[in-house]
Amino acid sequence: MNGWKQLTQYLYHMAEDQPVEQDKIEKVKRVVDDLPEADKTIILKRYGIGQDRQYTLAELAAEIGTNREAVRKKEAHIFQTLQRQVKRL
Repeated sequence: MNGWKQLTQYLYHMAEDQPVEQDKIEKVKRVVDDLPEADKTIILKRYGIGQDRQYTLAELAAEIGTNREAVRKKEAHIFQTLQRQVKRL
């Protein structure tokens, strides 16, 4: 599945089989682009955007030098930020 589509569905609380309008994907792209670089990297790698695959929490933790739980908490915080920003657009 397309990473942008999957991320958009998550942020808009949509079902996996629900079609996603291109304007929603564009809003998500703009909001992600405004994230701090470290946060953007986590989201892009977790959803495989611009990557050859999706990264696991363990892989990101090893890359960052922390543990999976820390990455999961950071990811949850990033999602809250993204959801607030998407609602404003």
